[in-house]
Amino acid sequence: MSNEIARKIFDMIIDAQIGTYTTLYAPQTAVLTISNIVTLCVGLTKYKARKALKELAADGLIYYTSQGCPAVESCGEYRELVSEARPPINGYALTKKAFQSEVYKKKYMEWEESMRKWAEESERGVRA
Repeated sequence: MSNEIARKIFDMIIDAQIGTYTTLYAPQTAVLTISNIVTLCVGLTKYKARKALKELAADGLIYYTSQGCPAVESCGEYRELVSEARPPINGYALTKKAFQSEVYKKKYMEWEESMRKWAEESERGVRA
């Protein structure tokens, strides 16, 4: 991955994937559309984003996929509708190779460390 834009997009997809780990109703795989990517990267055009995404796909780090968006109900005593069903999302997700990359491992370790610190601070707050 020689392109700086490709690195930013790869980091963004990794961050989205790690973000799903702390959300109760998130799907197991984060899928980002090209519109999401262009919106999140200030000054990025769709053309540059597509070029970078092709580079990441050629490197075997992402793949194009579709993810369904079924209705979600809460799991409590009284069932509530959390979100209604929506059309599927077509976008890009991480491959197995990406999960084994040093970039992913480093970001995951940073997230794990931040969660450990958060848990320790929360525990201290409860004891006080």
